[in-house]
Order: sequence, then structure tokens, then C-alpha cells
Amino acid sequence: MDLNLVALTPAEIAPAQDALVAWCGRKLQALADEADELALHQQLAVTNGWNTSVVTAALNRTARRVTYYTKMREALQAGYLLVPNMPVEVLAVRVQRAAPRPQTSTSPWHTFQSRPELLPAGVGRYVDDQPLEASHSVEEVRDGKPVTKTEFYTTAHDDDVDFPIALTKPQVLDAVARAMALKVFDQIGRVQNRTSGDPIYVGQLLDPRGNGRCATFFLAWWLDTTTL
Repeated sequence: MDLNLVALTPAEIAPAQDALVAWCGRKLQALADEADELALHQQLAVTNGWNTSVVTAALNRTARRVTYYTKMREALQAGYLLVPNMPVEVLAVRVQRAAPRPQTSTSPWHTFQSRPELLPAGVGRYVDDQPLEASHSVEEVRDGKPVTKTEFYTTAHDDDVDFPIALTKPQVLDAVARAMALKVFDQIGRVQNRTSGDPIYVGQLLDPRGNGRCATFFLAWWLDTTTL
């Protein structure tokens, strides 16, 4: 089922993309077959009064992978180029909940993060990768003496995404906006070349299996030749 694709010229990229779309279809069919078999096991377990927790967890994992490969196929069909993964500065994540997971810290150098919720395509909204926060004073006893410290905590997602608008070409921002309107990618970010200042904007799908797995898609790029 798996492929090893090679594109040595720009003309060879389109056929490779078509092959990936077909591969996603086969992957989704295999997962659908797997889900059918798991559903049968679940039904048998219920009928016989057996514990269903293991098979239910497996069904949920399969459902999450179906969502992942469905979004991958949609991104490919929309014309986005799948590229090798690279270090990305995340700028926006797609969420549905009103607030991020609770996070607290007493360090003034803390950094809270909004996490993408790995939603199906077309669902949710993009928010800034850093949520809104507040603080309050907390009193505790240390070495028999009262001590007051400041505790920071998350309050809500920040719906105003902090894109570096002043430093990015309008055409690039428009391309990023079009990608966000599709609501396919789990997160949007950029790869910044610190020496030449030519950012590449990408959309990423996060593999529900975790361990840093993801699929990265090219969105837009610009180059100032004065840096060459």
C-alpha cells in the first residue's frame, strides 16, 4: 500500500500529488475495513457481556486516523503540496472549545499554549497559539512564614491571531487566509530563515498517534533577492 515517491523536476510534482490522493483513498478504505471488524468485535462483546473498553478505545483510535487521512486527502485535492517536515514557528491553531485546557504557573517567564484539537475539516476556528491569561495572588506558608506569590492562569483562547503582518507580503497573507478559510489544517506556522528573511508559510496536520508525527503542506513563500 505504501509509496516511495520521487520528483526530480517541477513537472513531476503533479503526478506525485495525484498518487498521494489515490494512496489516501486506499488508506481510508483499509481503515474503514478495520473499523468494521472492530465494530463486529464490539457487538460480540456487548452480546456476551464482556468488557468493551479495549475494543472501544481501538475504534476511537481508528476514527481519529480516518479524520487525519481525510484531511490529508482534502489538502492534496485543494492543490497544497506535501513537503518534508521542518521546524515550524506555530502562529495559529484550530480549536472548537471556548477555552484552552487549564494551565497555571508561578513563573514570570512562563509560556502557555493553545493546542489544536485535531478536528474534522470545516469545524472550529483558528486562534493564536498563545491563549489569554490572568493572574491572582496566592498566599502560602513557607518555613513558618506567610508568603504571597503571583499565580498566572489561562482564561480563554485569543481569537486575534498575531501574524507578523508588517513583515509579510500581502500576497502571502492572502494565501494564508485562503488556507485558513478551508479549515483543514490543524495549525498554521512559518519557517523563518534568519539569515535571509524569506519565510515559508505552512499548514500542518498532526498525526493522532503523536510522537511528533505530522504532515506539512506548503502554503506560500516570498524571497527578497537583495539577501542573495
